[in-house]
Amino acid sequence: MSRTYLSVFQDFVKDLEKVYSEREANNIASIIFEDVFLCKNPSNQQNWSTQEENKLQEILPRLLQAEPWQYVVGEADFYGLKFLVDPSVLIPRPETEELVDWIIKEYRDQSVKILDIGTGSGCIAVTLAKHLPKAQVYACDVSLGALQIAAQNAAKNQVNIDFIQQNILDESKWSDLAKLDFEVVVSNPPYITQAEQHKVGKNVLEHEPHLALFVENEDPMQFYAAIAKFAHQNLQTHTSVFFELNEAYAKETHEVLNTYDFKDIILRQDFFGRDRMLRGIV
Repeated sequence: MSRTYLSVFQDFVKDLEKVYSEREANNIASIIFEDVFLCKNPSNQQNWSTQEENKLQEILPRLLQAEPWQYVVGEADFYGLKFLVDPSVLIPRPETEELVDWIIKEYRDQSVKILDIGTGSGCIAVTLAKHLPKAQVYACDVSLGALQIAAQNAAKNQVNIDFIQQNILDESKWSDLAKLDFEVVVSNPPYITQAEQHKVGKNVLEHEPHLALFVENEDPMQFYAAIAKFAHQNLQTHTSVFFELNEAYAKETHEVLNTYDFKDIILRQDFFGRDRMLRGIV
């Protein structure tokens, strides 16, 4: 007996509820049906094909292993744009959209040179280039795999970005970046300590790149300090540095900027009232 889209959708949700809440299961099922099966209305009575069933059986085990649906679909939404994602890059987060929105509002219609450090999927750099057409945007990352995805996302969203493979912790390479004379630096660096791993969901811990997530317990400010020092020593006066940060270390991150004599430091909360964004001026 042939099955309909509606019956398959209902069974799919029941399967997902073994791992997810009822609401999450419904949301994920709706996304999969729309993005993979091009079905915005799974309540219809159209017959479900064998080809579609085979595809669903490929997808379901991955979701039941708590693999993020964005990796399963191969795409994520960010600030109204579509981004390719795979396990070499973090999945873009809504709180990062708030950081990007801050920069867009600060520099709208300005011809500024921007550096995104630890670009990952390129979501920050690409979105800034898209919404700040007069800006010249550069992006660096230590991961070649991440840079390849970011370059694809730049092409997908029709923006020009200069990508650089570089580890910002390597001070011997700073002079190469400094020659570009940036006016805006932004970074969403690794900021979760190893001790905080228990707070991270299974879907993140087992599937997203640890290189982009975690720092050692002994040095949670490692990347913030390096970027602040780089900007302090190498960039022109009035350069703005924007960070996404770990709310548990907001005070410490603020102190890092103080240590390097940053001025006009502003700490901002996200939509949920958590300390998640910081800006300082060299």
